[in-house]
Amino acid sequence: MTHTRKMSISVAICTRERPQQLERLLASLNRQTRAPEEVLVIDNAPVTTRTEQLIRERFHACRYLTEPVQGLDFARNRALKECRTNFIAFIDDDAVAAPEWVEATARVFAESSNIAACMGRVDALSLETAGARLFEANGGFARGNKRIHLPPGAGVPPPGWPRPLIAWSISIGSGVSMALRRQVALDIGGFDEALDMGNVLPGGGDLDMIWRLLAVRHEIVYEPLVHAWHEHRRDFDAAELQILEHNRSLIAMLMKTMRQADPVTRIPVSAYLLWRLVKPAVRMLKRLAGCDPLTMRMLGRLTVATWRGLSAYSAALRLAAVRKSGTGHNLDGGGNS
Repeated sequence: MTHTRKMSISVAICTRERPQQLERLLASLNRQTRAPEEVLVIDNAPVTTRTEQLIRERFHACRYLTEPVQGLDFARNRALKECRTNFIAFIDDDAVAAPEWVEATARVFAESSNIAACMGRVDALSLETAGARLFEANGGFARGNKRIHLPPGAGVPPPGWPRPLIAWSISIGSGVSMALRRQVALDIGGFDEALDMGNVLPGGGDLDMIWRLLAVRHEIVYEPLVHAWHEHRRDFDAAELQILEHNRSLIAMLMKTMRQADPVTRIPVSAYLLWRLVKPAVRMLKRLAGCDPLTMRMLGRLTVATWRGLSAYSAALRLAAVRKSGTGHNLDGGGNS
């Protein structure tokens, strides 16, 4: 095992017009038991100078970078390219890192050179608002208190195995707290910039990255000791919309995966996609029995959002191409979760 002090880690924060949340996060990074080698703040298509001013005045040790092309995965890829270390830990600007967040991440990567990603446990920062309570009731970001090591056979088997690997890949963690072996991520092409494109396609880049790493036989670890908290959307309607957006993005990511998979892999991916398409109807039946946190109205909207995901990736590809060409810089809302 490599000593953790030899594991050079950068922290990357992709942000857009949220200086108050960013300040809180950076303060938590200043309290780490092991300081990262560098902290990168990627200001994604900023419309004001508030983020830059915060870094210059309060956190001048951070590296401030501007990514002009709007879209979370454009910012993530900029961080991958600019990073000066072997490992890069992404954390959302509206999150707060526990004091051992960096240290625990280093311990995971020190275990094996084949571990390409470390996903952290993310709990709710507060449950005082209706929106936060709804999001947590629907599953939230946390994946429990037990470590998960993928694929099966690489470490301790995931609980409840057997289960399709594609199912585990979308339930092992989220981009709110996600650390990567930098060169491996670059070798597979970085993040798919057509994902996480705001209203057209508001997520999926983290799930897509996890799946593609597994597809080239790397290992992924969910480590609860890599702990952070996330400020969920306060408003009930906003939290409901986020649930719908996440589901639509998942379907889009699965459609992309199915189309690009080899014939052997396409079978389990297609079967899992079919399950996710019918899952809202199953949840409606559970709701009738009083066993689902969402109302029938919300589950009806979830059904619509799910099926809309089937065509979302194609539209996002077109938008990403327009943005990258520089002809449509701020066409659509985008940002972090």
